[in-house]
Amino acid sequence: MVPKMTNHPRWGFACGRISVLEGKMLPREFFLNLIGQEQLGDPAQHLQDTFLKDYVSAQTPWADFSNICDGCFYDMVLSLKGDCPSNLPVDFFLLQGDYLNLKEALKGASGFPFNFGLFPQEKLAAIAHGEAADLPPSYRESEAGPSGEAGEIDPGILDIILDGAYLRNLLSLADELNSELVTAYIRERVLSHIVTILWRALRQGQPLRRYQQYLLPLGDFTPVVLELSGTTTSDTWPPTVGGVVGDLLSESFEVFGDEQISLFELKVANYLTAIARDAKMQTAGPERVFSFLAGFQAEIQNIKLVINGRLNHVDQALLRQRVRECYV
Repeated sequence: MVPKMTNHPRWGFACGRISVLEGKMLPREFFLNLIGQEQLGDPAQHLQDTFLKDYVSAQTPWADFSNICDGCFYDMVLSLKGDCPSNLPVDFFLLQGDYLNLKEALKGASGFPFNFGLFPQEKLAAIAHGEAADLPPSYRESEAGPSGEAGEIDPGILDIILDGAYLRNLLSLADELNSELVTAYIRERVLSHIVTILWRALRQGQPLRRYQQYLLPLGDFTPVVLELSGTTTSDTWPPTVGGVVGDLLSESFEVFGDEQISLFELKVANYLTAIARDAKMQTAGPERVFSFLAGFQAEIQNIKLVINGRLNHVDQALLRQRVRECYV
């Protein structure tokens, strides 16, 4: 069922621009055709009708292509942010880089490799120098507490604490925006991310009990973390996860070995894109902005997958399997 969305005239300018931008988005056939070409040639030639047109040329250092794509996405986010009456729909897409920068700050680093979003460079520098008051609320909410000086926290524990803080921040933004569609998208994303985090840890032989200590609290998802982290095999997880994400998890068990997690992530990404597409029916509102950026993010991931895959001679059949569903 399509979530309820109300049109908001003050979002008209941003959404009018998005209507134009959607016309430039790439269908899945574009990526399949690019994969199927016998010789790739100059990658820049294939990107002249895409959003990356002004970011690549024959002289592009293709080893840095992923960073170039990330820069294109970041520029689009900031550009739309300037057109929106509220920052909330675009803030979701700045958080991941923020938390990767925060990780560097908590390790005591003086430089930050990712673009700045909600966490400005000055605050990150202060955190690197031990200013705990500048830590985001979502980090300080960790049940384990932000113990240890910058650069002294166990890296494994730090990763878990930051995962929990990132997910709490996503949920907090969704509550603040108060959109049925965005909340549905974010809750499914958080749930699937919990599954992936714990599944990878289980595969690596890490004790899942530590996730009860460092990943929580996660609101309504806390019981799921407690239940999953109390098991020794992922085979019993689907009923606990429940819903569509639980069904996708079950489907992912149909393949063997390491491919299970990759298949689950792909299925979830396609499911989330399907949720985002519902907002294309909205004339003006924050959902339209959020969903366009979700679709654009999927497009950028496909571009990185296909161009990098072809440049590195990845098997074409494997690339076809991993191409995500597109927003258009």
